[in-house]
Amino acid sequence: MQICDIAVEGFRSLVSIPFVPINSQTIITGQNDGGKSTLLEALDFLISGKEPSEYDLSQLADSEEVEEQQPITRVKQITVTGTFRLGRIECEQFGLPEMVKIRRLYNPTHGTCLQIKKLVCKNEDLRDLDTEKLQSLKEIAAKYHVQPAGRANSRESWLTPLLKMAAEKPRIEEWVSLSGAASTALPTVVYFKGDAVQAPEIVVQNVLSSKLREYAKGEFPQKKISALEGELAECLRPDIDRICEHVAKRCGFPAVQLNPEVQIRPSLARVEVKVSNKAGHEVPLSAAGTGRSRRVSLALWESSSEILTRAAGDSAQEETGQVDTDVVFIYDEPDTHLDYEHQRRVMSLIHEQSARRNARVVVATHSLNLIDGVDIANVVHLRLGEGGTYAELLSADSGDQEVRKHLSTISTSLGFRNSVLLHERFFVAVEGPSETAAFPILFKKHTGIPIQSAGICLWDGGNNEGALKFARFLKKNQRDVAFVVDKDSRLNQKKTFRDDKLKEYGFDLQHECHYIGQPNELEDLFSDSDWAEVANVLWKRNGERDSWVEEDFASLRGKKFSSAVLDMLKSGSPEGPKGKEAMMIGISSMIDKHRIPSALTTLFDALVEHAQDAGPHYWES
Repeated sequence: MQICDIAVEGFRSLVSIPFVPINSQTIITGQNDGGKSTLLEALDFLISGKEPSEYDLSQLADSEEVEEQQPITRVKQITVTGTFRLGRIECEQFGLPEMVKIRRLYNPTHGTCLQIKKLVCKNEDLRDLDTEKLQSLKEIAAKYHVQPAGRANSRESWLTPLLKMAAEKPRIEEWVSLSGAASTALPTVVYFKGDAVQAPEIVVQNVLSSKLREYAKGEFPQKKISALEGELAECLRPDIDRICEHVAKRCGFPAVQLNPEVQIRPSLARVEVKVSNKAGHEVPLSAAGTGRSRRVSLALWESSSEILTRAAGDSAQEETGQVDTDVVFIYDEPDTHLDYEHQRRVMSLIHEQSARRNARVVVATHSLNLIDGVDIANVVHLRLGEGGTYAELLSADSGDQEVRKHLSTISTSLGFRNSVLLHERFFVAVEGPSETAAFPILFKKHTGIPIQSAGICLWDGGNNEGALKFARFLKKNQRDVAFVVDKDSRLNQKKTFRDDKLKEYGFDLQHECHYIGQPNELEDLFSDSDWAEVANVLWKRNGERDSWVEEDFASLRGKKFSSAVLDMLKSGSPEGPKGKEAMMIGISSMIDKHRIPSALTTLFDALVEHAQDAGPHYWES
């Protein structure tokens, strides 16, 4: 059972958050006290059931205006709702559709309860017949004039016809209690907190306990457990007989029956972790510094990640007959107390975990390193406003302008620092906004990952000499730098990235510069048919001719192609692009992966190879 999204009501500052997507990798960011940790705890509450307290109930908006001696007014209930996707086996096992809504409620009076929204019998007294006792079933049967299907003192005789009748009654969608069996299919939550160091023993115990529960669900272990439960129940039989005999004698009953249900739940009592120094002496982790304990816990997480997210089909799973257990990894400020090298290890671990098909990774962070490492559409920005916290996120069809605005909001709230940029190892300067806009789109189509996830920091040089000075500074500080330059800029005295200027600033034209154009610039790399196809979708032609044809673009070759194409599209279509940047976003977004010009795919492959070799290798420590 895999979680897809959550909604939160009445939990601290999260008065009403109607939708937060939970993707394979989701980054939660925002200002301090903006609700990031609260959102993670709400997710943990939904899945694991860790009960909140009455002080976690949201305060109503006007509570701050009341006099001090009056009690604070709070909402009456916390509600966290999730959308879950079930696997085929789970659908068959529990009789549920592929997508279901599950919620967990809390109020101080009644505690917590777990519910599912499903189609149920419209008659409330016919909904939970499986849980009713014999006498209750008789009373319900009398109400509906139902006769038993067998002996009147047999529960099954009454349950069978009642279930048949209930199945024929009208059905409605309602919130009802989630069965214990179905609740065991909820994902396993593994929580890594950064504000308070989690003891390595606890990390290991959480991981192994999750795996132990998973193994215990297998067909073979279940048979053994059921057999043991039966044996223990038989051991109780003499004691049960004595109790029944005594009660019957004292109370005058003809017979008394006791049917105890023995239940065994495997658990991991404790885990002891010991480490030794180079001299072979044991070192207590309790005496280690905060950073060291964090690094040990991180190492344990790394080794446990493969165990928790192991794919189906390995020997252990084949032996137990089990399906994958879905896992939700929750990170709360995971890079706290860690140096930069170990922060990079956390980033790599998060990427590895999120690549597993049975895993979801949710990270609350202030770190731009983590934020820049994912697709911006997977970032949820929490913003404090009147009445509580609001979630800002991008929809799947958000345009470039919206992406830029969203990223700007995040950068402003976090405080973008030069030190963050300087921690990157490979910087690629391009000449202008057209390349800055097009390259990330085309790069992701070609490689399957965002350009920043490949370790490449793309930056718009802006055709100014300051970019060369900054690039020289980066190189002096042992950062790798490369330039991507239009071929027609090499000898153009109006261009900053021309050959003589790059040499003047100490850059190797052969190894640190990449030249694109066929023959002159980025735009002319795309074929006439590519331009015509995209133009007919995005910038429909007006006038007598209904569509653009290849000849329209072929006739512009030999001129300043990008400017000529832009002028033609702007004058020839009421929806024409407003500038070269918009034009390149259009063709980059629409073109198929296999149609990306070979000059660009070769360039991207070279940049990836360079990025992999740039700077120190953090995993060797």
